[in-house]
Amino acid sequence: MNTSGSGNGTGDSIGSTPSKTDDPAWAHCLIIPGRRNQTKCLYCDKLILGGGITRLKEHLAGIKGNVGACKKVSADVKRQMQQLLSEKRKGKEKRQRLGDMVGSQSQKTIKNALQSREKQEASRMAIARWWYDANVPFRATRSKYYLLMWDAVTSMGPGIKGPSYHHLRGSLLKCAVKEVNEWLLSLKSIWSTNGCSIMADGWTNQRQQPIINFLVYCPRGSMFLKSVDTSGLTKDADTLERMFDEVVKEVGVENVVQFITDNDASFKAAGKRLEAKYSTFFWSPCAAHCIDLMLENFSDARYFPIVDTTIGKARKITKFIYNHSWVLALMRRDYTNGRHLCRPAVTRFATHFLSIQCLLKFKKELRQMFTSDAWVGSRYARNSVGKEVCEIVLEDREFWSNCILIVKINEPLVRVLRLVDNEEKPSMGYLYEAIDKAKETIKKNFNNRLSQYMPYIKVIDARWDKQLYSPLHSAGCFLNPGIYFRLGFNKQTAITRGLFNTLTTLIPDEEKQDLISSQLEEYKKATGTFRMSLAIRQREKLNPVAWWDQFGTNTPELQKFAIRVLSQCTNATGCERNWSAFDFVHSKKRNRLEHERLNALVFVRYNLKLRERIICRGKEAMDPLSLENIDILADWVAEEPALLDKDDYDVD
Repeated sequence: MNTSGSGNGTGDSIGSTPSKTDDPAWAHCLIIPGRRNQTKCLYCDKLILGGGITRLKEHLAGIKGNVGACKKVSADVKRQMQQLLSEKRKGKEKRQRLGDMVGSQSQKTIKNALQSREKQEASRMAIARWWYDANVPFRATRSKYYLLMWDAVTSMGPGIKGPSYHHLRGSLLKCAVKEVNEWLLSLKSIWSTNGCSIMADGWTNQRQQPIINFLVYCPRGSMFLKSVDTSGLTKDADTLERMFDEVVKEVGVENVVQFITDNDASFKAAGKRLEAKYSTFFWSPCAAHCIDLMLENFSDARYFPIVDTTIGKARKITKFIYNHSWVLALMRRDYTNGRHLCRPAVTRFATHFLSIQCLLKFKKELRQMFTSDAWVGSRYARNSVGKEVCEIVLEDREFWSNCILIVKINEPLVRVLRLVDNEEKPSMGYLYEAIDKAKETIKKNFNNRLSQYMPYIKVIDARWDKQLYSPLHSAGCFLNPGIYFRLGFNKQTAITRGLFNTLTTLIPDEEKQDLISSQLEEYKKATGTFRMSLAIRQREKLNPVAWWDQFGTNTPELQKFAIRVLSQCTNATGCERNWSAFDFVHSKKRNRLEHERLNALVFVRYNLKLRERIICRGKEAMDPLSLENIDILADWVAEEPALLDKDDYDVD
């Protein structure tokens, strides 16, 4: 018996279901045609006179008083009817309470309306007082779950009680963990086919506690695994290796393609030991960290003093403007149309580049501001630092030409950073070629003058060869059809060694290695399904993983290998740029929680954020170089007390 249908009657002598088909109870009776308000139970054939659908539900639910109980109805239907009656009773009581509160609508007066507004305002103030007392950040109101919470609360009506301290840290937290774990099953389900990358991201919170966060990446998205407070631990290679090994076993050795960390000596040593122990996956350095080191080298005063000096002057300009609220308001109101000079990025030195790029963009507007009557007549124009900043903007031509130079040097690498830090698509198939393109662009920006571009190329090559490069990068480049078959691509020989290194590592079985090696000939010569005109047209249009999924069916072993390689990321910091958002978990208020509950709290918090990011993927493309990471802008907007006076302190 279907208890969720519309309950349409059957037979010539039985009429159709009445108009109120949204009540599930109609599916359990027959309507007597020509007899108003009479129904017949489908189970015991009892004729029910009057009382409507409620009387039928009482009959099926076994509630005596108005009608006899049905003795043939199933237990499931009986429970359903009891629940429907209970919900109706609660709804009636709720409407009665609401009616008592607001009175009859027809008699509502202006006085009642004013009282309603006063109650609403009092409710808001009650919330606000708690908000301020608990020190909840204002940005919490932007959470998707904030509005969902209020919808749920208001739907319950008056009298609802909030969850207690013990509920939040106990049963509700367990329910949240269970809910998140159920969602994560959709990510874990492709680990066996696509493989995954484990990411270990170390950071230090505001209380100077060293934390290591472990995440797992796959093409469907990243998941937060756990957070480890390493306070009191000696973070040497031995300790980290044991910690990393536990994570590998938790994820499943057979699923892991690479273990990514930054280039810290102990992290690297532990990763390399783990790689040697299993010999079935790679340790890889974080690409964003390595690229940031390249950008840092570009601003090293010992080797590139012009760049260092120019960044110093640019900071002086932005610090002066941002540390004086009147100047900042003048600029944003009259000259930049509300836009800022500083753009935060994923790394410190990418922020340098983007901020200088913004200064160049608003060069004309800044010059207009520092020659305006408002500026000239202000007391800031007579300030010693104000005079110095004004002179840089208006008279220092060398500064502006050097800003252009910095953009020429940094922009190609920042584009690579954008690539590796964006989770829209796996970046493994693109990094090798992207670094080569960045070097070629830098050469062109210097009109191919060897003496000018070579110092910067040497920096890139040194970091690439000694720190960043992994055989996986070569394999990804080789197996990316959009790059490998591109006219003018001449890296086949250089990347072949890395390809075979990857093959023998990820595929320990020698027979499978031989089979894949022979299938590679079909790919290189573009025979079989690879020669189809559709496959050729889609080489640069399709994501490489999707391309292999569609056109690699004739070489199934090679197809599986290619998909596992191309499904990986190249970054350990792409999932969260501002770990300080999780300081609350490791704060003094929280350190009384036992270790399991602490991890559960971070697990839920972080994976909820990841879920929203994955859901929004494609709807609103994420730009990893313009996130609201205020910490990374400290060098550009940090307060300098010597420049401040009472009029400048402003609360946002």
